[in-house]
Amino acid sequence: MSKDDKKTHHATVIASYGNQCKIETADKQLLTAKSLKSIGKPLCGDKISYKNEQNNEMVITEILPRSSILSRRNNLNPKPKQIASNIDQMIIVVSVNDSIKYGLIDRYLIAATFSNFTPVIVLNKVDLLDKDKVEQLKINMQNYSDINISLFYISAKSNEGVDALLTTMADKTNIVVGQSGVGKSSIVNAILPEQPALTKEISDSTNKGKHTTTTAYLYTIPNNGKLIDSPGIREFGLWNIEKNELAQGFREIQQYSEQCKFRNCLHHAEPSCAVVAAVNEGTISKQRYESYLSIFESIDNS
Repeated sequence: MSKDDKKTHHATVIASYGNQCKIETADKQLLTAKSLKSIGKPLCGDKISYKNEQNNEMVITEILPRSSILSRRNNLNPKPKQIASNIDQMIIVVSVNDSIKYGLIDRYLIAATFSNFTPVIVLNKVDLLDKDKVEQLKINMQNYSDINISLFYISAKSNEGVDALLTTMADKTNIVVGQSGVGKSSIVNAILPEQPALTKEISDSTNKGKHTTTTAYLYTIPNNGKLIDSPGIREFGLWNIEKNELAQGFREIQQYSEQCKFRNCLHHAEPSCAVVAAVNEGTISKQRYESYLSIFESIDNS
């Protein structure tokens, strides 16, 4: 073994399978490495240090400090599962072929806020709508453009709008999230046709995508960007968020909350609430406020 082999090298985790990882080195080599149990489980997106040990085995010896972490949980497991790290921007994919779940979008936006990600909403499969329905969709999504959330109307199938999306993903590490079947893997395929994610048929019986991407995977995209394709998230629970913090995840509610008479106002049933007044005046969307109330009631701080 040469002296250079004994040196510590740096790389990025492309995919993590327990203590086995696929890593990308500084010179763009893809290697398989094993992590030491003492350092914890590496995540997709981690910056790591590794050494070339005996028998040419790559061993991850250190996980460098993370700037951010995305975690998720479902109702069956209250313990959050960490998915990926060092993310700048969350690409929230919604299929226009389905009834849009605005409450789920709001949960993603809250997660982005508390994780310090910039959220972007992508409405996929617009090729399935006629011009009038696309215009109506834009009206329905006005609540989000009003609070300065970037919206993209695209078709991964025809590549409509993909170039504009690529522009906003440049120079950032992006994670693609959304329920199974919304076309996340198809968007990855459109952005990276030479490195297609596995895409399978939609189940006719459930209209939900069969499990195609089983672990988060990091791709390099044009314009010095990175893209993390994540497993489908059917349940997006919020944890470690107190009821009195929830307003921070709603930009417009947070803005008006500073005008409430009481500093501990929860914008629920308190007197002289500036948020409720703004809802009644139409300044804050009733749909967004009802979503806030629904999520508020779902948070168990007992």
